[in-house]
Amino acid sequence: MSFIYMFLSAFLESFLYKKINSYENRNFQSFLMFLISSIILLIIYSFMYDFNKEDFSFIYEWKFYLLNLLELFVFYLYRENYHQNSDNYTMINMFVFSTIYLMPILAFFYNSIFIFNKNLDIQYDSFFEATVFSFILFALTLFYYVDKIKNKKIKNLPLLLLLLFTLLNTMYFSVKIVQTYNGFLVYSFIQFLIAINFFILSRKESKTITLKKILLYTVWPFIYFLYFIAASLIAVEFITIFKRVSQIIAAMIIDKKVIIKDAILIAMIIFISILFYLYKVKI
Repeated sequence: MSFIYMFLSAFLESFLYKKINSYENRNFQSFLMFLISSIILLIIYSFMYDFNKEDFSFIYEWKFYLLNLLELFVFYLYRENYHQNSDNYTMINMFVFSTIYLMPILAFFYNSIFIFNKNLDIQYDSFFEATVFSFILFALTLFYYVDKIKNKKIKNLPLLLLLLFTLLNTMYFSVKIVQTYNGFLVYSFIQFLIAINFFILSRKESKTITLKKILLYTVWPFIYFLYFIAASLIAVEFITIFKRVSQIIAAMIIDKKVIIKDAILIAMIIFISILFYLYKVKI
């Protein structure tokens, strides 16, 4: 079920990124999208919860403010990469796919350093076990890089590498904070701050907007709703795998570029991830 939630979330995210980057006043459009999302998430929270004092404990957590900075940066990097590679969204998603093989090693160290809800953590027997899992995922994704680098299809490599590093840390802290605190409330605050950032960036842009676009942006908070459900079920490593796989599948559908080799690789990654999950969690 977590994979289904992540696929729906990734598909909606890719669709909206593609739409918003086609507008000249994309900073202003981004401002509206995040502001609307922030308000809707707060409304959903108010209906589902009772504004308990404990739900606001995340404001005393320094890692929440780190996540704010990471989210601000990652949305900027994501949007710029999509803008510069507007003719090939699949390439972007395949490049950032490398977060799946870096996350097991990152989580192995971060889980022992940072204090979060540990209930969903993978209990690795050793660093070697985490490295083996990571290496298998690396071997399966290596095919992507051979073709893309050899054919020189990558535009602005440093920007893509920076996106990869930022995404890796954003994914970890996002999943762990959502697993520890109330995701609706946390991301209502985060998206409000992101909205302010884009409003500042839009100062020289046209402020025109249509009702159709406003209605379209009401879809954005449901991307997070699906994400919160998935993050409450499994560890950060599997959330990362499911999210990246879902982004590639969504990009293939949107770009209409289905490659047999990639489809086989995706199937193998899902299969091996399920086997490892059963080995570590169920058995």
